[in-house]
Amino acid sequence: MHRLILTLFLMAASALCLLPAWGEAPQKVVEIATVNDLVAEIDAKIELLGQQTASAEAFAKTLEKKEVNQAAGVIACMAQAIVEHPDKAKAKFHAADVRDAAVLLRAAKTFEEATKLIGVMKDARAGTTSGSGKPEAEWNKLTGLGRMMEEVNGRSATIRRSLRRLQKPDETARDCTTLAILALAMEADTHEVKDPAQLPLWKELSVKYRVEMTAMAKAVRAKDTAKATEHFTAANEACNKCHEQIRDKSK
Repeated sequence: MHRLILTLFLMAASALCLLPAWGEAPQKVVEIATVNDLVAEIDAKIELLGQQTASAEAFAKTLEKKEVNQAAGVIACMAQAIVEHPDKAKAKFHAADVRDAAVLLRAAKTFEEATKLIGVMKDARAGTTSGSGKPEAEWNKLTGLGRMMEEVNGRSATIRRSLRRLQKPDETARDCTTLAILALAMEADTHEVKDPAQLPLWKELSVKYRVEMTAMAKAVRAKDTAKATEHFTAANEACNKCHEQIRDKSK
């Protein structure tokens, strides 16, 4: 009996060694996006948040669709990607501080609270914060799955239009890498999977989506529209399979 327990313990320990360290993304972010892309996305979302909170009335209009929550979730994911990026020094600000402010902003219910947190986020982005944010973060807590899917849908529509005439390849490629980074959080957030037996499929489809969007970004930058379309189609097929076999099936 003691030998059996010892064997089981060693097997469990070996399995744990195969898992990524706590808080790390399931794939190295350097393989997906550059720090410049991540910073550009943060800046774009901060600008959007400025529009969404330009007045109390403007903020009130965002509450039903959780638009501030959505933008903040994207920033949180991009900021954590910078934290884990080997070139993070290029950002020249404490990305963990940006991430922490963004996570808090997701839960903001009042105009005053939202504008205060956006101010904190802007200070962090400007590099004037102390850097008190810890590097570790749980990817499944950075954004909500529902808001993430809205971001995926919106960007997918933008990407589809861009493929008809690839006029701004850098912007389209950044849309692709942003979705690939969000797929890291997608893989980590498994609460939609009601049947534990489907967890491997959830992981498989999340990885498939991330790989295809990463490859698409490279094809877009090379202005290879045909190859980019091929990867985009494969990524969407992964999404459709997930809905058919996991999300919609459980409803």
